[in-house]
Order: sequence, then structure tokens, then C-alpha cells
Amino acid sequence: MIPLRQRCLFALLVLTSVLSASASADTLTAYTEEWPPYNYTEGGVIKGIATDILHAVCAEIKINCAINMVPWARGYALTLSTPNTLVYTTARKAEREKAFAWVGPILPRTTWVYARSGVDAVPDTVSALQHFRIGVVRGEASTADLQAAKVPLSALVFENSDAGVMKLLNAGLVDVMINTEAGMAWNLKLTGMEPRAVKKLFKFNDDGGYYFALNLRTDPAIIANMQSALDAMRRDGRLQALIRRY
Repeated sequence: MIPLRQRCLFALLVLTSVLSASASADTLTAYTEEWPPYNYTEGGVIKGIATDILHAVCAEIKINCAINMVPWARGYALTLSTPNTLVYTTARKAEREKAFAWVGPILPRTTWVYARSGVDAVPDTVSALQHFRIGVVRGEASTADLQAAKVPLSALVFENSDAGVMKLLNAGLVDVMINTEAGMAWNLKLTGMEPRAVKKLFKFNDDGGYYFALNLRTDPAIIANMQSALDAMRRDGRLQALIRRY
């Protein structure tokens, strides 16, 4: 017969294991990048439209969401390899479709081509982009969009963040960059540049939308519950209320 002390110890280990597994299943680790107004750090706190939506969804389904601010390429890679993780704000593209489980859309996606004001030689069509230096964030969806438009990799200048690309544009080290209207407005605000410092040339892409992209081995119940909570927020107006705050 197993001594009472050993039986108690075994029971304690089993209970600890069960509680640990339960805690893990009820916790999501989220990765995001500095891309205001969607996700950004202010006073040491991660904020933004998409961040607020994620907090609201997680609160609705009563799970913990631990958010980490990292370079986009790192967060993307970590989410691909780690269960119960997600990366945002993520464009849902055909080449990414089978790599993640998707919750959304959380926001529409329309991107534009921007250049510095006062520069005369600028592209006027997507096909003309191949003749210019284009600043992009490493690993972002616009890179695939540019390659689909036959823009060679040699025309792309990579940075780790949107702010880094903005600095390249301001310094004349790239000719154009791609961003959403809201993203560019916040970039100008954060860098202290006047709105007239850049000019919007033409629409680049408006397919798909922005989503939370989750690792495929994430608990299916969490994924389904997140989507249901987001859909409910959209129906009752809470989603739009969060967006209007920005």
C-alpha cells in the first residue's frame, strides 16, 4: 500500500498540474507592434484602437490577455510557433490564411501611397512604384502587396517599425511609404510634422481587413468565444464606440 504521505503528495501534484493547465488555457499571450493609433505605447502602457478591442473581447469571455510590444516580425514568428498566442493588428491575406486562426474583422483595411511634399518625381500608378525607393516595415502585409504588384525587393527599404519608416521618408532616404490614413495622421502627430509635410498620392490596397491572428493550436473554444464576443460588440454598438474614441 502506498503511504499516506506519498498519496497526498501525488494528489497535490495532480491538482497543481490541472490548475496550471486550466490557467494556461484561460490565458492568451498577445504580441503587437508600435503602430499608432491601432497599437502603441504611452507612458509605459500599451494602448490603441485594436488594443482596446482586444481588452474588451477578453473581458467579455473572461480570459486573461497578456500583451507584449515587440517588433512586428518577432511577434509574427512567435505566434506562428506558440499555442495560445495571437498577433495584431494583422491584415488577413490569402498567403496567410492557413497559417492562423482568425478573429475579426476588427477594422477595415485601406492603404495609401504617401510621399514627402515638395518632391516632384513621384509615382502616379502602382506599376510605377518599381522605379522608386519604398519604405516598409519588415514582415508587414504591404510587402506581399508590393511583390504582387511586380515591385522588386531591391526597391524596398526595410525598417522594424512604422516610426522608423517615417524617419526614412522625412530624411529623404526613401521616396514613398504605404500606410492607412489613420496611421499616417498619428505618425505626423508623433513626429511633430505638419500634415502638409506629406502628400497622399493614390490608393494602394483595400482588400480584406484587420484581424486578431491566433496560433492554430490555440484552444478552439477560445477562438469561437472571441469571435462571438466581437460579433456581439459589433451588433450592440460597443465596437464603434471604442473606435470613435480615437
